[in-house]
Amino acid sequence: MTDTAQLRDIMVTALKGATDIGDNVFPIQDWATWSGSYPVAYFQAPEEYMESLGRQGAPQFTVTATLTLMVRIERPAQVDNQGTVNTQVALEAIKGQVLRTLINYPPLQQLIQQVPFIRSRIDVDGEGAKNLGELSMQIGLEFYQGPEDFYPIPTDVLEEFTVTVDSSNVFDPTGTYPDPPFPDAVRPAPRTEGPDGRAEGGLDITFPP
Repeated sequence: MTDTAQLRDIMVTALKGATDIGDNVFPIQDWATWSGSYPVAYFQAPEEYMESLGRQGAPQFTVTATLTLMVRIERPAQVDNQGTVNTQVALEAIKGQVLRTLINYPPLQQLIQQVPFIRSRIDVDGEGAKNLGELSMQIGLEFYQGPEDFYPIPTDVLEEFTVTVDSSNVFDPTGTYPDPPFPDAVRPAPRTEGPDGRAEGGLDITFPP
């Protein structure tokens, strides 16, 4: 089953060690393992939209998930606001690295239909002794979910199949046969048509486990 959490974890794996962020890439639930060093990035999966493919047949959906990547960095303040410039340039470089890593990443692409949108925003705070910068990227992933992805319908395993023939062409209009296979269907004698309770043939099929 393809779901948003699975895609998020694949993106985390793809980015670890692949950009200037290094290994400081976490899904939001692993945020507590962060060492406190910058840059750092974490993924959230806050939004998902499921659109039905129609009323007929089994439930099928086109799912569009929005995954948010937050990247934060620090740069020392410098004269002439150069620290702010360096922070902006560093975030722009990371954004390009993220795009080159994720777009067409094989383990991700084989599970999705397309990347319908990517929205990004860079904010830099140049106040104080350090320049703080944040890159926010919203990445859309479109994928399919069908009936096999949801609760399976309970079924009994078919182990064997038996066919018994008791035709309507009466062999003996007055005969009585012990232990007929379908006693409720036997017409009482004297009879002009069957079934009469006589097994005239059959077939037994046993399915392998």
